[in-house]
Amino acid sequence: MQCLLSIVKEKLGRTLESPADFDYLSEQIQNDTGEYLSPTTLKRLFGYIPQNGTPRPATLSIIARYAGYAGWQDYLDKQQVESGFVTSMHIKSAELAIGQKLQLAWNPNREIVVEYLGDNSFVVLHSANAKLQIGDRFCASQFMIGQPLTATDVVSIRQPDKRPDTYVAGAKTGLTKINIL
Repeated sequence: MQCLLSIVKEKLGRTLESPADFDYLSEQIQNDTGEYLSPTTLKRLFGYIPQNGTPRPATLSIIARYAGYAGWQDYLDKQQVESGFVTSMHIKSAELAIGQKLQLAWNPNREIVVEYLGDNSFVVLHSANAKLQIGDRFCASQFMIGQPLTATDVVSIRQPDKRPDTYVAGAKTGLTKINIL
Protein backbone atom coordinates (compact mmCIF):
# COMPACT_ATOMS: atom_id res chain seq x y z
CA MET A 1 0.00 0.00 0.00
CA GLN A 2 2.91 2.39 0.68
CA CYS A 3 3.93 2.23 -2.97
CA LEU A 4 0.40 3.27 -4.00
CA LEU A 5 0.47 6.17 -1.54
CA SER A 6 3.82 7.28 -2.98
CA ILE A 7 2.30 7.23 -6.46
CA VAL A 8 -0.57 9.41 -5.21
CA LYS A 9 1.87 11.91 -3.66
CA GLU A 10 3.88 12.03 -6.88
CA LYS A 11 0.77 12.59 -8.99
CA LEU A 12 -0.43 15.30 -6.62
CA GLY A 13 2.96 17.04 -6.87
CA ARG A 14 2.59 18.35 -3.36
CA THR A 15 3.69 17.28 0.10
CA LEU A 16 1.09 16.17 2.60
CA GLU A 17 2.19 18.09 5.67
CA SER A 18 -0.82 20.16 6.70
CA PRO A 19 -4.61 19.89 6.89
CA ALA A 20 -4.85 22.15 3.83
CA ASP A 21 -2.82 19.59 1.84
CA PHE A 22 -5.36 16.88 2.64
CA ASP A 23 -8.24 19.21 1.71
CA TYR A 24 -6.51 19.79 -1.62
CA LEU A 25 -5.96 16.04 -2.19
CA SER A 26 -9.63 15.37 -1.41
CA GLU A 27 -10.66 17.94 -4.03
CA GLN A 28 -8.25 16.51 -6.62
CA ILE A 29 -9.52 12.97 -6.08
CA GLN A 30 -13.11 14.17 -6.51
CA ASN A 31 -12.21 16.15 -9.63
CA ASP A 32 -10.35 13.20 -11.23
CA THR A 33 -12.59 10.30 -10.21
CA GLY A 34 -15.96 11.86 -9.36
CA GLU A 35 -15.69 10.07 -5.99
CA TYR A 36 -15.30 11.65 -2.57
CA LEU A 37 -12.85 10.80 0.19
CA SER A 38 -12.91 13.07 3.20
CA PRO A 39 -9.75 14.88 4.25
CA THR A 40 -9.96 13.03 7.59
CA THR A 41 -10.00 9.64 5.84
CA LEU A 42 -6.98 10.73 3.80
CA LYS A 43 -5.15 11.92 6.92
CA ARG A 44 -5.63 8.46 8.45
CA LEU A 45 -4.59 6.68 5.27
CA PHE A 46 -1.35 8.68 4.95
CA GLY A 47 -0.53 8.45 8.67
CA TYR A 48 -1.04 12.13 9.44
CA ILE A 49 -3.40 11.08 12.23
CA PRO A 50 -3.64 7.64 13.89
CA GLN A 51 -5.70 5.01 12.10
CA ASN A 52 -7.75 2.38 13.89
CA GLY A 53 -7.82 -0.85 11.91
CA THR A 54 -7.24 -1.17 8.20
CA PRO A 55 -8.62 0.99 5.39
CA ARG A 56 -11.81 -0.16 3.72
CA PRO A 57 -11.40 -1.75 0.28
CA ALA A 58 -13.70 0.93 -1.18
CA THR A 59 -11.34 3.63 0.10
CA LEU A 60 -8.32 1.84 -1.38
CA SER A 61 -10.14 1.48 -4.71
CA ILE A 62 -10.79 5.22 -4.91
CA ILE A 63 -7.14 5.94 -4.14
CA ALA A 64 -6.07 3.38 -6.77
CA ARG A 65 -8.37 4.94 -9.38
CA TYR A 66 -6.88 8.37 -8.64
CA ALA A 67 -3.42 6.81 -9.18
CA GLY A 68 -4.48 5.51 -12.60
CA TYR A 69 -5.59 1.96 -11.87
CA ALA A 70 -9.08 0.45 -12.41
CA GLY A 71 -9.33 -0.13 -8.65
CA TRP A 72 -7.62 -1.73 -5.66
CA GLN A 73 -7.62 -5.25 -7.14
CA ASP A 74 -6.19 -3.96 -10.43
CA TYR A 75 -3.39 -2.27 -8.46
CA LEU A 76 -2.68 -5.49 -6.53
CA ASP A 77 -2.71 -7.58 -9.71
CA LYS A 78 -0.17 -5.29 -11.35
CA GLN A 79 2.11 -5.38 -8.31
CA GLN A 80 2.41 -9.15 -8.17
CA VAL A 81 5.80 -10.44 -9.16
CA GLU A 82 6.50 -14.04 -10.05
CA SER A 83 9.03 -15.87 -7.93
CA GLY A 84 12.39 -16.43 -9.50
CA PHE A 85 15.96 -15.32 -9.76
CA VAL A 86 16.82 -11.83 -10.96
CA THR A 87 18.00 -12.02 -14.54
CA SER A 88 17.78 -8.34 -15.48
CA MET A 89 20.65 -5.87 -15.17
CA HIS A 90 21.01 -4.95 -11.49
CA ILE A 91 23.48 -3.35 -9.13
CA LYS A 92 23.71 -3.95 -5.39
CA SER A 93 24.76 -0.98 -3.29
CA ALA A 94 27.02 -3.19 -1.18
CA GLU A 95 29.11 -3.92 -4.29
CA LEU A 96 29.84 -0.23 -4.96
CA ALA A 97 32.89 1.68 -3.79
CA ILE A 98 32.44 4.92 -1.91
CA GLY A 99 32.51 7.77 -4.42
CA GLN A 100 31.26 5.65 -7.33
CA LYS A 101 28.60 7.31 -9.46
CA LEU A 102 25.47 5.83 -11.04
CA GLN A 103 23.22 7.16 -13.77
CA LEU A 104 19.58 6.09 -13.32
CA ALA A 105 16.67 6.78 -15.67
CA TRP A 106 12.94 6.03 -15.77
CA ASN A 107 9.88 7.08 -17.73
CA PRO A 108 8.88 9.64 -18.75
CA ASN A 109 12.27 11.20 -19.49
CA ARG A 110 13.55 11.27 -15.89
CA GLU A 111 17.20 10.91 -14.96
CA ILE A 112 19.47 11.33 -11.96
CA VAL A 113 23.17 10.83 -11.32
CA VAL A 114 24.00 9.79 -7.78
CA GLU A 115 27.19 9.27 -5.81
CA TYR A 116 27.56 6.38 -3.39
CA LEU A 117 28.37 7.54 0.16
CA GLY A 118 28.61 4.10 1.76
CA ASP A 119 26.15 2.22 3.95
CA ASN A 120 23.50 2.11 1.15
CA SER A 121 23.42 5.95 1.09
CA PHE A 122 23.48 8.16 -1.99
CA VAL A 123 23.50 11.88 -2.81
CA VAL A 124 21.98 13.28 -6.01
CA LEU A 125 24.57 15.07 -8.19
CA HIS A 126 22.42 15.68 -11.28
CA SER A 127 18.65 15.69 -11.80
CA ALA A 128 16.64 16.04 -15.00
CA ASN A 129 12.83 16.13 -14.75
CA ALA A 130 12.88 14.21 -11.44
CA LYS A 131 11.47 15.04 -8.03
CA LEU A 132 14.80 14.08 -6.46
CA GLN A 133 16.96 17.17 -6.72
CA ILE A 134 20.68 17.94 -6.52
CA GLY A 135 21.82 17.56 -2.92
CA ASP A 136 18.98 15.24 -1.86
CA ARG A 137 20.14 12.14 0.03
CA PHE A 138 18.50 8.72 0.16
CA CYS A 139 19.13 5.06 0.86
CA ALA A 140 18.70 2.16 -1.56
CA SER A 141 20.07 -1.38 -1.39
CA GLN A 142 19.84 -2.18 -5.10
CA PHE A 143 18.84 -0.96 -8.53
CA MET A 144 17.21 -3.23 -11.13
CA ILE A 145 16.18 -2.61 -14.73
CA GLY A 146 12.41 -2.98 -15.03
CA GLN A 147 11.83 -2.53 -11.29
CA PRO A 148 10.97 0.69 -9.45
CA LEU A 149 13.65 2.52 -7.49
CA THR A 150 12.57 2.69 -3.87
CA ALA A 151 14.53 5.49 -2.23
CA THR A 152 14.11 5.38 1.54
CA ASP A 153 15.05 7.91 4.20
CA VAL A 154 14.98 10.71 1.62
CA VAL A 155 16.29 13.96 3.04
CA SER A 156 15.51 16.87 0.76
CA ILE A 157 17.98 19.70 0.41
CA ARG A 158 14.94 21.98 0.08
CA GLN A 159 13.43 20.81 3.39
CA PRO A 160 16.29 19.51 5.56
CA ASP A 161 14.21 19.62 8.78
CA LYS A 162 11.38 17.54 7.30
CA ARG A 163 11.01 13.96 8.49
CA PRO A 164 12.73 11.55 6.03
CA ASP A 165 10.34 10.15 3.45
CA THR A 166 10.21 7.32 0.92
CA TYR A 167 10.14 8.05 -2.81
CA VAL A 168 9.32 5.58 -5.57
CA ALA A 169 10.69 6.30 -9.05
CA GLY A 170 9.41 4.43 -12.08
CA ALA A 171 6.52 2.86 -10.18
CA LYS A 172 4.77 1.58 -13.31
CA THR A 173 7.58 0.57 -15.67
CA GLY A 174 10.64 0.51 -13.44
CA LEU A 175 14.12 1.82 -14.15
CA THR A 176 15.00 2.02 -17.84
CA LYS A 177 18.73 2.71 -17.45
CA ILE A 178 21.42 1.92 -14.90
CA ASN A 179 25.01 2.90 -15.72
CA ILE A 180 28.07 2.96 -13.53
CA LEU A 181 29.95 6.14 -14.48
